[in-house]
Amino acid sequence: MKKVAWILAALFGLAFLGATLMNAGLILKSRDALASSLLMEKPATEPARYHIVVILPDTDDSFFQGLIEGIRDSASVVDAAVQVFRYPNAFPQEAERYFEIALRAKADGLIMFTPRNDRVTDRAKMAAQSGVIFVPVGTDAPSGSPIGFIGSGSLLQGLEGGKRICAELGSSARIGVILPATGTGEPMEEPIYRGVASAIKSFEGAQIVAVDRARPGLLSGEETTAAMIRQHPELNALFCSSSRDTTGAAQVVLDMNMVGKVFLIGSDETPEIAHYVEKGIIAASIVRDSRRIGQEAVLNFSHYKEHQPVPKPVEAGFFIRTAKGISR
Repeated sequence: MKKVAWILAALFGLAFLGATLMNAGLILKSRDALASSLLMEKPATEPARYHIVVILPDTDDSFFQGLIEGIRDSASVVDAAVQVFRYPNAFPQEAERYFEIALRAKADGLIMFTPRNDRVTDRAKMAAQSGVIFVPVGTDAPSGSPIGFIGSGSLLQGLEGGKRICAELGSSARIGVILPATGTGEPMEEPIYRGVASAIKSFEGAQIVAVDRARPGLLSGEETTAAMIRQHPELNALFCSSSRDTTGAAQVVLDMNMVGKVFLIGSDETPEIAHYVEKGIIAASIVRDSRRIGQEAVLNFSHYKEHQPVPKPVEAGFFIRTAKGISR
């Protein structure tokens, strides 16, 4: 009886082990299927040669809209289908989940918005190990000099803004700076702030009297601007670093009857910003060429995929929108 019991126990153990292994295999398959389903494009008449995943903050900032438009512009040129994942601006950790999904699904390429403090070197290594071509994009390049980074440096943006403010107000400039919601860390360490501060040094007496970081939310720019003007009645110039905050600041300046009293320099371009510029409420908007960033990102992917020489980092630059038109 003992021998029979031992045999039955052994058979039961083998059956349990087999079921466990089969279940583990099904779990892995289901995870892969889930990743693939999340990355599925809408059915196309002709399947694309490549599949590119794009991971960006979920914001209506025109910088990111231009970025997506540029990516889609060039995607057709290299025969690539594009899948865009957007994560909440207030929860940047969600970007990590989408990054892992893209690697598990073995996408051909991954274009990802990369903040200045991002662990871009680690991401590049993980993507390479998964056979996925990783192209970081953003404004300021993260530390580590990531290969193939494409952006529009906010230090240069801040320099341009500071120069234009002091060209108008000179040493009497009392400036408020609204920093982007996508940034982190100490405000005065932000390149865009340092750009403004550097530009006004040659105008003795010119000062930055207020600096604040925009928060996620539709009314962030309005709330921040109104608070700055109330707390600093001497403020006579504003520099905004995103399209949303530019629009909000312009509306507050108009509502508080401060047109002509607050010299406003904005960022990027929307129909609302163009309207405010034409009306003289916004003196100028520094429009980062995010469309070019998107186009260059796809071309970089194509170079990698075709084993062509690795492109150097790209500074996309900006142009200036004033009531007189566009200038470089």
